[in-house]
Amino acid sequence: MKTRGARRSRPATSRRQAKPRKIRILVADDQTIDRCALVSLLKSQRDFEIVGECATGHDAASRCERLRPEVVLMSIRLPDLDGVSAIALIRKASPSTHVVALAERSAGNCLILNPPRRSSTGLPMSRPDAAMCTDCLQLAVAGGALGALRRDAEADELFRAVRSVAQGNAWYEPNTASAILKRAMGAASNGAKALSVRELDVAGLIADGRSNKEIGSALGISEPTVKKHVGHLLSKLGLQDRLQVGMYIVRNPLLFDRKV
Repeated sequence: MKTRGARRSRPATSRRQAKPRKIRILVADDQTIDRCALVSLLKSQRDFEIVGECATGHDAASRCERLRPEVVLMSIRLPDLDGVSAIALIRKASPSTHVVALAERSAGNCLILNPPRRSSTGLPMSRPDAAMCTDCLQLAVAGGALGALRRDAEADELFRAVRSVAQGNAWYEPNTASAILKRAMGAASNGAKALSVRELDVAGLIADGRSNKEIGSALGISEPTVKKHVGHLLSKLGLQDRLQVGMYIVRNPLLFDRKV
């Protein structure tokens, strides 16, 4: 009797390879056409998944708390919150979510990076150096955004920014990266880093339109002392008058981060 041969062992069937995990993205932009265009652009990438879209900062924070996306692509100007406040709210609602801030203007149309050279009358205007100014994306990064882009960015740059931020790495467009590097190296323009806390107090009140007398009353110091501080501000910042001091402070709000 012919013995039945041992049954050949079948090779173990390889388990199905798990699909690569997609990057979960929330898009927050109050401009409907722009938001739809961003969503459509991001959907073209196989490793991206759009988990939601919204038009306000509060809605973005609420959705982040519920959906836990890796990345929020967020317009820096939303109708209910300024960019820094919206970023803070999102980070509080979902600490693991990273924000890519999207500027409202391209680099060529940014009034901070490209201040006007002449007034409508044709007379020369005071033209601040862009290096002396803090624009919206620098404020967003200071407020916690891990990525920063302008609306004139190429699609591939947007994709790289999202992928980098999803991994916890920063991605900044060139002007913002350069400004952050200069700030980190302490290369503040015109000696601004030498401003004392009291001088910052005086400068802030100048920016609010207060007179020397009003500043003295608010700070509990004499008017001659206020004039002395104003003189120090003009000298340290290399400016000519109180108006330029006010403009400088308005354009450089991050100076006040150094106050204790």
